[in-house]
Amino acid sequence: MKISRTPLVLVFAAAMAMVAGDVMAQRGGPGRGRPGGGRPGGFGGPGGPGGFGMRGGGGSLIGLLRMEEVQEELELMPDQKEALTKVAEEMPRPERPDFDFRDQSEENREKIQAWMEDMRKQREEAEEKVNAQLEEVLLPPQMDRLKELSVQSQGIGALMNDRVAKELNLTAAQKEDLQNAGEETRAKMREKMQELFQSGDRDKIRELFESNQKEVEKAMMAVLTPDQKKEFEEMKGEPFDFPERGRGGFGGRGPGGPGGPGGPGGRGRGGRGGGDRGAERPAAEE
Repeated sequence: MKISRTPLVLVFAAAMAMVAGDVMAQRGGPGRGRPGGGRPGGFGGPGGPGGFGMRGGGGSLIGLLRMEEVQEELELMPDQKEALTKVAEEMPRPERPDFDFRDQSEENREKIQAWMEDMRKQREEAEEKVNAQLEEVLLPPQMDRLKELSVQSQGIGALMNDRVAKELNLTAAQKEDLQNAGEETRAKMREKMQELFQSGDRDKIRELFESNQKEVEKAMMAVLTPDQKKEFEEMKGEPFDFPERGRGGFGGRGPGGPGGPGGPGGRGRGGRGGGDRGAERPAAEE
């Protein structure tokens, strides 16, 4: 079993996330130390570095499936890979906004906030549709394991995921407290981030993200009850060692996998409700 690593958890606004994702791209993504490269592989060509919670990263199920290591972990069959390629190709691709994230004027902040809300709705709609398609392609144990990997890859940020929140039975007050924990951290960082982005010092930007990780984790975990903390850990399943950079996969629009934690789960294991993968499966629907 591989040794898992603590994920680089980034619970910041999507604005900072996109800029930071661009800054870290040459490093191969957050929580990684190896620049560039990555072996070609998968079906559909190599994927690029994943962003922080943006398309193809941050724990999205289809984003994880683009990673060759995840495909191997789930023991995907050729017909499944072909079906997943079609799912990925049909996904809508969000357009990049035409405003400057570094502009801290009130007018620009309102634009960013409106854009973030619009992107959130679009992402939720797209993920709901895609996840339903994944349920048709993957075997139940494979889907269970994929969800575990999603929680691992998001780290503490998984608590903001609707599916995770529902399974943990988070109250409205807890959801608000979790949101506030992220907002407070972002407020503390805003001035420093603005200075660092202007300086273009990528190493210091990375250090700032990492230095705030523990503070965010502590604040957000404090919101959970003991039983919820236990359940949250169980939702991660067996540790999986995510690669330093996604080696590729299907879908060909460039997104890669998330940075973060992990350890292998599954040769014949299935996920938390899993069991051995013994039954044959019918060919995936065209």
